[in-house]
Amino acid sequence: MKRILDCGPADFARMDGEDLIESIRRSEGRTLLCETLWPAPSLVDGVSNASIAVAFGADLVLLNKFDGDDLAGVKAGLGRPVGVNVEPSPAVPAHRADRENLERLAGADFVVVTANPDAEVDTLAMISAIGTVREVLPGTPVFVGKMHGSGRRGLAGVGEISRLAEVSDAVLIPTPGTVPGSREGLVAGLADAVHEAGALVVAAVGTSQEGSDEETVRELALAAKRCGADVLHL
Repeated sequence: MKRILDCGPADFARMDGEDLIESIRRSEGRTLLCETLWPAPSLVDGVSNASIAVAFGADLVLLNKFDGDDLAGVKAGLGRPVGVNVEPSPAVPAHRADRENLERLAGADFVVVTANPDAEVDTLAMISAIGTVREVLPGTPVFVGKMHGSGRRGLAGVGEISRLAEVSDAVLIPTPGTVPGSREGLVAGLADAVHEAGALVVAAVGTSQEGSDEETVRELALAAKRCGADVLHL
């Protein structure tokens, strides 16, 4: 099994869900996941933002608010594993983690169960959504967690993070310095809890630092590595 940073489109085409997780695990924290808002205008005429992310080195591509049309074509064009965000919240009916929407995502390489800032989503809702994804899309890796406070201050506790890790393949936690109180020691403790449960750690930058200068982004990446993250999310 190759590390994800050594893989090309042909390698990804042969991978199943377990292979993808193991490929990330073997890459020792050097996996870069880039999330793009699918409906957003392209930064370059004639080129999708997802394609731009791949051109700049993204190993994994995550589509937010994806409409479900021609996912196979999107994957073929990118040549990278492609995931889709879903939310266990009635506030986003078109992208909710229910059976109808998940059936449209049958070709996704991974699914991320998360919550946008205005969504009231608790741990039980996320665990229930993971079960639905497992049922509708068996064998598809499931990532879960909040990239930020989801409208609230503070970080999730170790107990909550451990519960999510026990039923998922990877857990998202804020990168140190991205949400109030996300001190490196606290985030490292959450990462340790995720690893103890056997899941991967995705250190997420889903806040105002998305538009930061190069030096700030570099510091965030190094902090994520020191905390033991397997994946850096931008």
